[in-house]
Amino acid sequence: MADLETFRKETRAWLEENCPQSMRQPITSDDDACWGGRNPAFKSEDQRLWLERMAARGWTAPDWPKEYGGGGLSKAEAKILREEMARIKARPPLHSFGIWMIGPAILKFGSEALKRQHIPPIVRGEIRWCQGYSEPGAGSDLAGLQTRAEDKGDHFIVNGQKVWTSYANKADWMFCLVRTNSQVKKQLGISLVLFDMTTPGVSTRPIKLISGSSPFAKPSSTTCASRRIKWWGRSIKAGRLPSTCSLTSAK
Repeated sequence: MADLETFRKETRAWLEENCPQSMRQPITSDDDACWGGRNPAFKSEDQRLWLERMAARGWTAPDWPKEYGGGGLSKAEAKILREEMARIKARPPLHSFGIWMIGPAILKFGSEALKRQHIPPIVRGEIRWCQGYSEPGAGSDLAGLQTRAEDKGDHFIVNGQKVWTSYANKADWMFCLVRTNSQVKKQLGISLVLFDMTTPGVSTRPIKLISGSSPFAKPSSTTCASRRIKWWGRSIKAGRLPSTCSLTSAK
């Protein structure tokens, strides 16, 4: 308990010294949040500094392992960090599908090579991710997806289209569900691939809403090559991402 009280005092002091005053104001919109990425659009120097300082401590992902750039905090320490940030109304330093979604899956199911490749850039906010699940003919029913990935030994050839993909036109990488086996019932034969959005053959088209904003996009892949890093386990069942997951990566 004494160690936790010491951690709280040190955390409070560090936050008071390092969290800019402007980063203690509520986020007003998605555009006001920091999403990071290869070409980050920082709203201010304070926003950039806040991300840089928190990422340097691994506190963008405080309970992720230190060996991959995370904070290495215990659950109790991470809770204290959240409480102390809330006390001064500090903004999250980074909004990230990498932290919220694909990062935890890679940490739990990914090979060592995948962890080394992807987790540190996620923690530092250097790569922005999007989720390629819904398709024109398969929204919530993932079992109906038609995007295919053909196994070529050391890589996959991906063909298909996704839709309603949040921020696909701003993302650097996509985690994408694809069909790798069409000879089994539709709930089977689905795998997860990761690929760089700059891979030749990948394109996106924004979907403009009635408000004029375009938070969604239609990504499509015409003969996109996704390099096979490691194939393990069995293909996943639709709607599930358990230990039967297959992860691959491009580039």
